[in-house]
Amino acid sequence: MLKISVITTEKNEAKSIKSFMMGILNQTYPIDELIICDGGSTDGTIEIIQEYAARDRRIKLVIKPGNRSVGRNEAIRQARSSIIAVTDVGTVADKNWLRYLIEPFEKDPSTQVVGGFFKSAPQSFFEEVSAMLMLSDHDQIDPKTWLPSSRSIAFKKEAWEKVGGYPEHTSYNEDTPFDLSLKEAGYEFLFAPKAIVYWRPRSDLRGFFKQYYNYAIGDGIDLIHAPSYLRKILFYLFLFLLLIFTVVEPISFLFLTAILFLYWLRRSRHMWKKKLPLKWLLYVPPVIVVKDLADIFGFVRGVFKR
Repeated sequence: MLKISVITTEKNEAKSIKSFMMGILNQTYPIDELIICDGGSTDGTIEIIQEYAARDRRIKLVIKPGNRSVGRNEAIRQARSSIIAVTDVGTVADKNWLRYLIEPFEKDPSTQVVGGFFKSAPQSFFEEVSAMLMLSDHDQIDPKTWLPSSRSIAFKKEAWEKVGGYPEHTSYNEDTPFDLSLKEAGYEFLFAPKAIVYWRPRSDLRGFFKQYYNYAIGDGIDLIHAPSYLRKILFYLFLFLLLIFTVVEPISFLFLTAILFLYWLRRSRHMWKKKLPLKWLLYVPPVIVVKDLADIFGFVRGVFKR
């Protein structure tokens, strides 16, 4: 078996750190070490990790304040293994997550990057619907273009070194520019759809907005997917102007309503295949509008933060 270092970074995760560690330590594919970089917790997370580390020598605690990129890079620097598996605290790994994630490296030693997958573990109907609206199923992923999340990815340490590690200039959505730098360096991404970790979506619209707002800030800082964001900005600007025009020509309100209906229908068309109570339809307008506004405001702020 290959020697694998699993790394992660966190801050103030006392509520989730135990389930996270147990999910990693109980993998069917044994790990060589679990390196957790703490960003300066004050809620007892450090003490919990130290308690588990005293019983299991595979756990190594590193403390380094900073954003997630800083934490990940520090954990990787201290890793002993040449293959690094990355995931996030707050997730719970399927027991076969690492087995499927590492399988391509075993089959072909020249493998450099393998992207796993993640699925939601909702605890409310809002969480279930919002996750389904925003996320694609693994069978809808195009491995040639998909950029894996650092919730579930593995790579050779040499590849990480070549691209300079995770970008420490951004605190948001840092795995996207990291993935892009790997691709620009010529590394081929393999897709392991069965390498799954589970995560809980945000529980309300406020948390949902903040999540995607922060992602969009990261994209704005690095101008990632700029044309897509620009199209969304222009679309909502058009809707706003049309709304103003309804004051002069009330009949245009019907036109505005039709555009929104068709837009929401297109964005939620994949939901009709899901076996959900029809009340999910009531969640579509607020979830999509909140997501779009989070994208717009976050991207614009990110651009100004460059």
